[in-house]
Amino acid sequence: MYNSENREKILTCAENLFRKYGTRSISMDDIAHHLNMSKKTIYESFANKNEIVYQIMTVLRKRLEGLVDAIFDKPANPVERLIKIFIFITSMMREISPSLIYDLQKYHENGWKILLEFRDDFLASKIKDVVIAGIRKHYLNSTLDVNFYVIFFLEVARLSANEKLLPRAKYSEQALTIYLIDCLISGIATEKGRRVCKNLKLNNLQNLD
Repeated sequence: MYNSENREKILTCAENLFRKYGTRSISMDDIAHHLNMSKKTIYESFANKNEIVYQIMTVLRKRLEGLVDAIFDKPANPVERLIKIFIFITSMMREISPSLIYDLQKYHENGWKILLEFRDDFLASKIKDVVIAGIRKHYLNSTLDVNFYVIFFLEVARLSANEKLLPRAKYSEQALTIYLIDCLISGIATEKGRRVCKNLKLNNLQNLD
């Protein structure tokens, strides 16, 4: 029977390593070395590295869903919520190395599926609800194709993490975020919605915490 304390330590250590370096380049020996733990102890808790990845992604999804739900727990109009969701997604993506995304897709199908379900089911549904509320409350244009916009929103968020197309030497994190938010909101907002953006003072993203 596995030791629950060791199991949590292994998951935390492995997640930190995977976030930085991906999964392919990190072995069970590496995890054991970072924990000053024998590899045998790790195998008492997990059958293999793929199981560790799956458990990490399961816990991560629940954690991310909780953070998104927290955005909805606070009073805000639809424009504010869209901006906060975008900032949340881009911040999350900056913490994950491109190599981890690549490794999940290629070597850990079940783990990758969890991340896709979070994005395509949970997150997309939340964004869709906000957009519908924005149209109903006259913050967003009634002619907006909601389903198309949700896809566009998520793709712009994904694009923000592409440093080859948007190098940080040319675009600071804050400037890039402000520019992309403007692209996402200005074209679909009513005059009422645009006033909200102006009042939020996007030149200081700390105002949106």
